Amino acid sequence: MHIGRIDESATLGDSWLHQVSPISKLLAFALVLAAVVLSWNVLVIASITLVLTAVAVSARLKGRLAFSLSAYPALFALIFAFSAATSVLGGAVIVLKAVTAALGAVIVILTTPYPYVFAPLQRVVPGIVGDALLMTYRSLFLLIEKFGNLLTAARLRAGLHAGHPVRSARATTRALGGLLLYSFDLSQRSYDIMRMRGYEGRLRVTLPRSAAPLIDAALVGGALLLAATSLLWRVGWRDLNPYSWIVLAVAALGLAAAAASTWPARGRTS
Repeated sequence: MHIGRIDESATLGDSWLHQVSPISKLLAFALVLAAVVLSWNVLVIASITLVLTAVAVSARLKGRLAFSLSAYPALFALIFAFSAATSVLGGAVIVLKAVTAALGAVIVILTTPYPYVFAPLQRVVPGIVGDALLMTYRSLFLLIEKFGNLLTAARLRAGLHAGHPVRSARATTRALGGLLLYSFDLSQRSYDIMRMRGYEGRLRVTLPRSAAPLIDAALVGGALLLAATSLLWRVGWRDLNPYSWIVLAVAALGLAAAAASTWPARGRTS
């Protein structure tokens, strides 16, 4: 499970992207997502991927975690590409679009604490739904820890070894059954505690203000530039496609600059 590592990156990180307000990051992500959806030019999509990679590198995110999470949608995109794409290039674009969109979402998740990601949703969804999203995140950590303890206890009681898959399956099933009962008890106890503390049907989450408004503006402006570039290439593709390599070259230079800017910091920490 990556949940613990995701939460650690989001809450303990101190990069420039962690200081940007959640609203600005969500707005920038929406613009990047629009850019990915609009374009079917493989070089333009690859350029957006390089730009997002540069953002992840400059924010000093853990590359293995970020890119492994971003690669998950590639499997489903491959299935869709196999059934819907009319050419190899078209299939490659479908997969690249999925991975690029996922990378943008992962960057937001890895730099923004969970309550701040879902706090804006509380304004547009019913109160019970918004509260459930917040409480589910808290419960996940408790349930994962409880499941590990139950599984360990079941294995010790059954005297399991690596060469007994049937016993391992039985232990896992018992642990899952115990976890289900524990989850019911946890939800009831959490609700009772919240009622005792004055819960009246809405959990309020106050979004923090940006520590650097200029960086917020630059982030949203950069995302808007990506969306405009994607739209421009979509509308004028007949004339602009031969020059798509320029966009890719600029994005590659940006990635090189981001990597160079973080090199001194890596040298001091090594």
